[in-house]
Amino acid sequence: MEDLEQAGREVHPSRTQRRLKTRDKVYAAAMAEFSRSGIAAAQIEDIVKAAGVARGTFYNHFPTKDHVLLEYVERLQRAAAGRMEELEVASARLFFRGAVEILADVVIGEDPTILREALSVVSRHVDEMENVAPLYTGVTAFFAVAQARGEIRSDLLPGELSVAFLPAVFGVLLLRLGAPESELRATLHHAVDVFVRGIAP
Repeated sequence: MEDLEQAGREVHPSRTQRRLKTRDKVYAAAMAEFSRSGIAAAQIEDIVKAAGVARGTFYNHFPTKDHVLLEYVERLQRAAAGRMEELEVASARLFFRGAVEILADVVIGEDPTILREALSVVSRHVDEMENVAPLYTGVTAFFAVAQARGEIRSDLLPGELSVAFLPAVFGVLLLRLGAPESELRATLHHAVDVFVRGIAP
């Protein structure tokens, strides 16, 4: 009986699983269309046709094309945040140098046009991203640890420090996306050094 129930669960996935699968199909179709036509020219009709879903299904998952790009940024952040959990945390400088190296690894090789537009979209929807983004959560947790060790200023909340640090990093990425990889990484390291000096006690 237990085996039959398990088989039934595998044949009939839960509503949540089906919804996530549909979301992934719509997302993949949208990103492919963005790459093919450009974001501004991409048509919802073409996206839903490629995904094999109704037009309303797109809007159930993504109210606008901007929200597809927010999902894109969220996925990049999750990839980076997972790697940051393994970083050396002996000092703020080591942690943040490692963090920007990981961010560089994640974005290098991405379509620069889509990535640039996605980072711009974040600034237009910052209220939807703040306090829920994976990077925000991970970096804020590190700031709290560093403050407890007396390594950084205690007159600012960890969340406030994250709100200052992450836009600075994304700003560098936005401005230097077309630069050679070594130059991009060097600029990110300089930004880290300036920031760490500024938050030292």
